[in-house]
Formats: sequence, structure tokens, C-alpha cells
Amino acid sequence: MSDPRSRQSVRKFLPDDFEVTQALEAALRQEEASAGTLQGPELTSPKEGAVMDAKVLGLQVDAVRVDIGWKSDGVISTSEFKEQLPAIGAVLRVRVMRMEDANGQVTCSVEQARRADLMAELSSGRTGKVVSAKVMEAVKGGLVVDVGMRAFMPAKEADLRFVEDLSVFVGRTFDVRVIEANPAERRVVVSRRSLLEEERGHLRTKLFETLAAGQVLDGTVVKLLDFGAFVDIGGAEGLLHKGDMAWGRVEHPSELLKEGQRVKVAVLNFDRQSGKISLGLKQTGPSPWDTVDVRYPIGSRHRGKVVGLLDFGAVVELEAALSGLVHVSELSWQKRVHKPGDVVKLGQELEVEVIGIEAEKRRISLSVKRIEENPHANLTQRYTFASIVEGTVTELLDFGAVVRTDTGAEGLVHISELSWTQRVKHPRELLSVGQNVTLIVLGVDEGKQRLSLSLKQTEADPWWDADKDFAVGTHCRGRVLRMENFGAFVELRPGVEGLLHISRMGIERGAKPSAAVKIGADIAVEVVELDLTGRKVALALLPADDDT
Repeated sequence: MSDPRSRQSVRKFLPDDFEVTQALEAALRQEEASAGTLQGPELTSPKEGAVMDAKVLGLQVDAVRVDIGWKSDGVISTSEFKEQLPAIGAVLRVRVMRMEDANGQVTCSVEQARRADLMAELSSGRTGKVVSAKVMEAVKGGLVVDVGMRAFMPAKEADLRFVEDLSVFVGRTFDVRVIEANPAERRVVVSRRSLLEEERGHLRTKLFETLAAGQVLDGTVVKLLDFGAFVDIGGAEGLLHKGDMAWGRVEHPSELLKEGQRVKVAVLNFDRQSGKISLGLKQTGPSPWDTVDVRYPIGSRHRGKVVGLLDFGAVVELEAALSGLVHVSELSWQKRVHKPGDVVKLGQELEVEVIGIEAEKRRISLSVKRIEENPHANLTQRYTFASIVEGTVTELLDFGAVVRTDTGAEGLVHISELSWTQRVKHPRELLSVGQNVTLIVLGVDEGKQRLSLSLKQTEADPWWDADKDFAVGTHCRGRVLRMENFGAFVELRPGVEGLLHISRMGIERGAKPSAAVKIGADIAVEVVELDLTGRKVALALLPADDDT
């Protein structure tokens, strides 16, 4: 607690109230007298909303201090500088948001200044200005972006290609071009696509100046389709067909690629006029066909899997990137194969033998049947003339029947070798597929590697001794088999027929054969002609009471 006597002792040294009043009045008079002679800039109070240039004076924890030409400094929140704070001395474009606050400072904003400048520029309705935009949200039909003010980007203007999920752009910042401005409605429409197309046009021109077949370029997969993929190689997109993705079989491009993936591709061919470019992925690495003749020499045997069935053969995969063809003729010794699916199935593993290589055409010829012994080898030695064989009918043709013998060899029974006694028009009249038959070997067709067989010659030829039994002038009896307008055919014995012409029936001219004989009748005839080579006998009708 202070001493009252101490305060009294100090007070005697202070001026009294009268002296203080006189001193203040004198100071005011001196200030008024010198006011007209003071030198210095005239300060004008900035108005709220004004946009001006301001020089950075200092950096604080939460604010940037700037000189706005006023007795109080302007302050800008550091939150407006997203990437980097400005340097001291830098000049910024600011907008006065609020005059002196409780701390005597003027609140300013660089973001509002940008927005104000943009609106001033767009007030004329001009378009084409390139501005920076930050995507705020994805809405129906497009994107809401911030370009210093709220603007709209239609979905089709967001990228070169249609983007189904626009949310991938939210939060991203990129340059856009103003394509529509309506200050009255505060409507601004922007496009990123126009800038991308412009940039792509420059890159495209540069790309085609140096593009050449065989070049290997870096690219980005932009779209996957069922038949291939589109790859951006910097300025242009090329088609990478799935057949050129790998040396092996590719069912769908998604097995190897995904959108956005970086790949190295080779330029296969291109057309500067149309802008079409064909690309290859497998061509950037070694081909399995480069050493195929070393790894798969002719005569070597390998295991493979059936991966395709064609009308003319089966495709067998030997390794992931290399397949060969087994022609239908190389599938089986035992069967005449019409369709590969009759003997092999997709996914089936087979042992095959390499029988041909055309590396330049990327072809390998394979055989399944050559894994087994060829039943047609040495046919001449194995099947001597007139030897008897057993077999099964495998096919009926217009001109004969195909028979496979019990040993696996194949032979043909010509239609003329089916019967001694019947006039056969088609083999089906006597035979059926799957029927077992006994045959006699007539010979070997080395060119076609098959036997010539006979069915009828397994029995005696009824014409063998016809010259003895049916010599010219011989009287004999026979049965009428069938009638024709010109006469009747008479069976002399099984397998031997003769023709009884109407002129030799002893009937009046103009009468029909039925006037002399009936089908099934037993009649007496005389042999008037005999042709053993042509197997023909001409007969004449004898009286019914003729004793033969």
C-alpha cells in the first residue's frame, strides 16, 4: 500500500491543470501554422471492392502483409496461396474486401481480384480466354469448376474421349478455354477438350514428320475393345489388333492390357492422309518362329493341345506362342476323316510329328497318324495278287465301295467288281457301311496307297466255261427273266443270260414279245451267237415240243 505522503511529494513536481491546457493550445496553433508547408504524398482512402496492385511487405504466420497505398497495410490470408507464398517485394493483384478492422488492417483477397478481373474481361461477351480451373464437383451432364468464379464444363468438353465417370476429375486443376460467357446471367462455360485437341494437333504434325514403319514407340492404352486396343503414341492413336498383341492366342485384349497402361509398340504401317496407324506389341520382342527349325526339326515328335478345329484340319498348340496344323489327311490311317471333330476334340492332348516347316510363312505341318506304323507301307509285298482279305465297308461312293482291311490298309471295290450276275447301278444295292466282307486282291495302287479289291471274284465266274456249254447251235432251256419292247432276257443258268430278240420269236411283224413268251416261262432256245468278251448270248425261240 503506497504512502500518501509519497504521492504528495511527487505531485509538487508535476504541472498543474492550467499549465497543461496552455501547452496543448500552443501545440495546436503551431500545427495549424505549419500545415500548409508540409511535403509528402496525399493519401486517398481505398473503397471496398476496389481492385489494385499491391506490393508484398512481409509474411506472417497466417497472413501476407501488402502495401495498398494507405496508412494501414492490407492483409491477405495465407490460405489463398495454395502452392507457395509470394516473395517479399512481389506485386500482387488484390481486391479490398473490408476497410480497417479492429486491428486497423485492411482485408484483401487475391482470389476475389482474379474473379473480378475475369468478369470485367468477360463483360464484353468475348470468348477464347484460357484460364486455370479447379474441378469442384461432378454433376449431371458435366463438371462444376472454379476459374475465379463458378463455371460449367459439359461432359463432352472434359476430355478427347467420352469419360463415363466424371468424378475422376474432381480435385484436379488444369487449363481450360472459355467457350461461352454471359455476365448478365453470371454463366460461364469452359472446355478442356479444345485445348487438348489443339495440343494434339501440334503433336500429330510433329509425329507424322518422323513416323516410320518399324519404329518402336512408347504409348498409353486408352481404350480396350473386343478386337483390340487403341494406343496413344503422342499426338495420334493407333490400333493394336489382338492378333498383334502376342505370338500366342489372345481371346480378349484384357488378358494382357488395361486402360492407362504404358506399353512399347512397333509401328506396322500407317497412312498419313487418313491418319490410320497399325501397331504391334509382339513385334517389339523376339519371335518364337526365329528358331522354330532348331527347336522343332522335321521328324521330331512333340505333345500339343488342340486349340482349334477347322473344316480342313486341327490346330495344335505346341507352346504358348506357336501352333501347327494337322490336316484331315494326317489325322488317321484307319479312317477317312471328313471333319476333324470326328476324331479329335478341343482341349485334347495329342502326340504329333513335325512333317513340314515354312518359317517365313509361320506354318508348321503336323501329323498324328505318322506316330503309328503306316498300314499302307509295302502294300505290294504284303498283299499279293489273288490273296483273300477280310474287311469292313467304310464308305459308299457312286463308282464303288471303300473297304478297310483288318490290317488297317484301305482298298476300293469298283462297282464293276461287285457282282457277276447283277447289273449294279450303285454299291448300296449290295453293300452297307459297316458290313463285313470277304474280298480278293486284284492289285495295288501305289500312288493312292490303296488296294484294288473284288467282291464278285471270291466266287466262280458263271461265264468261265460258257463256250463249252453254250456253243453256237446248242439247244437248251431257259427261264424268261424280264421283257422289253425289243425282246426277252432268258436265264440259261445262274449268272448267264441271253437275249431272245423279237425277230427270232417266230411271231408276226408288229406283234409284241408277250405274244410268244411270258415272264417266268421255261422255254426251249437255240444259241445263235456267243460273245465271251462282251458276255453276250443271242438266242432263237424253238418250238415248244422241241426236245433239248
